[in-house]
Amino acid sequence: MKKPIRLSIQWLILSLLAFAMLGTLAGSIISSAVVSKNNLEKNYLIENQYYAQKLAATTDSLFGNMIKNLTMEAKNEDYLTADSHAIHEELEFILQSTTFFNSIFFVDKTGRIAASAPDMALEGTKLNSVGANEALEKKVPLISKPYVGVTGKLIMLISVPVFDDNGSYGGFLAGTIYLHEENSLIKVLGQHPKHENDSYVYVVDSEGNIIYHPDKNRINDNVKENKVVQQVLEGKNGNQEVTNTKGISMFAGYASATSTSKWGIISQTPKKSVMKPAMEMAKQVTLIAIPFMMFVFVLTLIMMKKIVNPIRNLASYAKQVTTEPSSPAPYIPGWYYELKELKRAILVAVDFYQTKLTDAESESNLDPLTGFYNRRFLEKKINDFDIYSIILFDIDHFKAVNDQFGHQVGDEVLKFLSELVKKETRASDLCFRIGGEEFLIILPETGIHITEIVAERIRKTTECTTSPSGNPITVSMGIGSFPAAAGSFSELMNRTDQALYKAKHEGRNRVVIAGED
Repeated sequence: MKKPIRLSIQWLILSLLAFAMLGTLAGSIISSAVVSKNNLEKNYLIENQYYAQKLAATTDSLFGNMIKNLTMEAKNEDYLTADSHAIHEELEFILQSTTFFNSIFFVDKTGRIAASAPDMALEGTKLNSVGANEALEKKVPLISKPYVGVTGKLIMLISVPVFDDNGSYGGFLAGTIYLHEENSLIKVLGQHPKHENDSYVYVVDSEGNIIYHPDKNRINDNVKENKVVQQVLEGKNGNQEVTNTKGISMFAGYASATSTSKWGIISQTPKKSVMKPAMEMAKQVTLIAIPFMMFVFVLTLIMMKKIVNPIRNLASYAKQVTTEPSSPAPYIPGWYYELKELKRAILVAVDFYQTKLTDAESESNLDPLTGFYNRRFLEKKINDFDIYSIILFDIDHFKAVNDQFGHQVGDEVLKFLSELVKKETRASDLCFRIGGEEFLIILPETGIHITEIVAERIRKTTECTTSPSGNPITVSMGIGSFPAAAGSFSELMNRTDQALYKAKHEGRNRVVIAGED
C-alpha cells in the first residue's frame, strides 16, 4: 500500500522561497545603497575639485582686477604732491567706487602714511608691517601674506608702486582686506552653494593658516597637518577623502591660486552627508520591489490555500473546543499526514482536559456560597498590590444564629451579608471569605482614613438591616494599612486580627484600627 504523501518538505521549500525573496530584496536594497553611495562619493570629489579650481580662477581674476585698479590710480599726479587733503579725497573716491578694499592709503617713500581712507587718523604713522616693508623694498605690485596690521586686525595688503614722470619712486598706493570683515574677497569665497549636505569652502595661506572659513573662529588656525592642505601648498590640484584636523571625514577637492602667493582653496563635503541620498535610493528600490513581491505573495497564497485551510480549520477547532466541548472535529484529508496526527493529539488532549475540568472547578477561586474570592485566590493575588488597606471582620454571635435557626438560615445570613458588602464597596475592592463567618476586604491604593469610613458604613448598614434570621446582625471589624502598619501581609493580618479581637473584647459591633492603643 502506498504511503500517504507527507508535505513537510513543501513547508521547507516555502520557507526557503520566502527566505530567497527577502534575501533578494535585502540584496537589492543593500547593493543599490552601496552603488549610490560610491557614485555620490565620486561625484562629490569631482564636484568639489571643480568648484575649488573655479573659485581659484575667480580669486586670481579678482586680485588681477585689484592690481589693475590700483595701477591706474597710481598714475594720478596728486600722490606726488604734499597735499594730504587732495590725496585723501582721491582715496575716498577709490574706496567708494569699488568694493575691493576695507581701507586704502598712500605711503610715501619714507614709509609714513601720507593719507588714508576711510580713517584719517593714521596719517603720519610710520609703517613697519611685513606688507609695507616688502612694498617699500621691492617697489613692484605685490599681494602680501596675511598679517596683523597697525589697526590690530588680520589683513592682506595689495600694493602698487608710485613713480613720477622721471621714474623716481614716490611711495606706494595700497588697499587692505580685513579677513574678519565683509569685502569683495570674502563675498567671492563665501559664494559656495549651500546644500543640505553641509558642503563649505575654506582658504589657507602659504604657511597653512586659515585665512577664510565660514566659521570665523577658525580664521588663523594652522591646519598644515591636513593632507589636502599639504597637497595644495605644493601647488597641486586634485581631490581625495581626508580626515580633517577636527577628526571629521571629508570628501575634499582642492586647487592652488597662483597669483596669491600659493594660497590653497579647499571645497569639501562631510562623508556622513552621503548617507541620506544613499538611503533615499534604497527607499526607492524598496518601493519598486514591493509590488513585485506582493504579486509573488498573492500567487503563493493561492497555491497554498489548499494546504493552509485544513490547518486553519483545525486551529479554529482547537480554540473553540475550550469553550464548547461538543464542537464537531474538522475533516482532514487522508493525504495530510502531519495534520491528521496533530488532530489525533488534539482530540486526546481535549478528552484529558474534559476529564480534569471537574477537578479544576472544585479548586476555583470563588467561594460557591457567597461569591467572594476564597483563601487560595488571596494567597495568589496579595503580591500584586504595593499599597493597600484591609478590613477583617466576622459576624457577632453567628453560632447562636446557627443554633437557633439552623445552618440553612445561617447560610442565607452569610449570603445576605456578602450582598450587602458588595453594594457598599467599590469595583476595585476585592472581597474574600477566609473562614466560616470570617471575611476580608482588600482596598487597593487606599489609606486608613477612607478604609475606616468604608468599614463604618458597612457596620452601620448591617446593624440597621433585617437579616434572613428575622433580626439585624452586627459585625466586629479590624482594619489596617500596608505598608503603614506592617512590613508584610502576614504581619498586617496578625495586627488586624488583634484589632478584631479587641473589637470583640470591647463589646462587638465596632471598628478598631490596627496599632491603636
